[in-house]
Amino acid sequence: MSKNPGKKVFSMKGAAALFLAVLLLPTMYLLRSPASAPSYEGLQEAAPVSVRVTAAPVERKAVLRQGFSASATLEAKESVVLLSKVAGRLKEMNVSQGEPVKKGDLVAVLDHRDQDAQVKSLEAQVNAAKAEAEQSRAQLQNAVKEMERYERLLKEGYATQQELDSRITTYQSSRASHNRSLAAVKQQEANLSAQKVSKSEYTLISPLEGIVLKDFSLAPGTMISASTSIAEIADVQTMKGVVRLSELQASRVSAGMKALLSGDGFPGMEIGGKVSRISPYVDTSTRTLQVEVLADNAASGGVLKPGMFVTVFFVESETRDALTIPPHALRGDGRVFVEEDGRARERIITTGLSVSDAVQVLSGLEEGERVIVGGKNLKEGDPVSVEP
Repeated sequence: MSKNPGKKVFSMKGAAALFLAVLLLPTMYLLRSPASAPSYEGLQEAAPVSVRVTAAPVERKAVLRQGFSASATLEAKESVVLLSKVAGRLKEMNVSQGEPVKKGDLVAVLDHRDQDAQVKSLEAQVNAAKAEAEQSRAQLQNAVKEMERYERLLKEGYATQQELDSRITTYQSSRASHNRSLAAVKQQEANLSAQKVSKSEYTLISPLEGIVLKDFSLAPGTMISASTSIAEIADVQTMKGVVRLSELQASRVSAGMKALLSGDGFPGMEIGGKVSRISPYVDTSTRTLQVEVLADNAASGGVLKPGMFVTVFFVESETRDALTIPPHALRGDGRVFVEEDGRARERIITTGLSVSDAVQVLSGLEEGERVIVGGKNLKEGDPVSVEP
């Protein structure tokens, strides 16, 4: 048994207190020396990191168009296939594929010697009928004179009523004979006219000005039957694009609406046209309407060809000298950011036409300013660095 237990307990408590004092000494020193305490002020005011963005200039475009596109196959506005109405041997073929022709030009001639002979025969019959009519006219004139003379003689008492009646009968017979001869002349003239029409079918004339699209490889001497195709002629000064549109698209189209034609056959060109006709009914098998667009091929240098596949852009709205920005610069609610002195500045703008590569700016921006395209979570005043 220890003789002094109280002293042992005191020693253990003192050692614990001394250990705790050593641990708390640095903390107490910091609390007692505020001048030497670390400062967090510098961490709170550190400069924010610049956001790397891309920018595009606010610029003007010569023309801005809004609308939609559809495909079409080109046709000539007017075309005709000349068919032979009669059978015969081809005597002349005066055109070939690709040649220009004018209205009234001679295209082809079939052998018509038999027709010539019949025409001459009928001309002779007409002349004979006219001679007979002239003779009957002379007889009628003589009968009239005799009748008038006997009327005077009867009044003077030098002729009888019976003699006058005989002259009247002769007059009536002469008049009937003359009328028959005149009718015969008209009949023969009608026959001659019909024969000349029949002869004209052996000569084929171009009914319009245009280009020979096909000559069907016909050569003189070829036997031609009725309904044989001789030549196809088309007026290619004005071309027609036939487009099939859905009901919704067709509701956006009106007669006279501006359209632009483009295609692989004339790269880099846009040829102006307009809507000329809209079908009055919907094709129930395709649920589409047919729309025709006319284009002035002469003004374009004749680059449009029948059968070409083209794209037709229907212009719903158009503006010129428009101030524009890229579509991706618009952030919703008419907000954009511009870069000014390395900072993002928010602007509220008013927009107009919007197309695939540009949005028209009506107000809120000036030409030459740089709108920020990148930087998803930008805020007013954020530092930005524009990528080159």
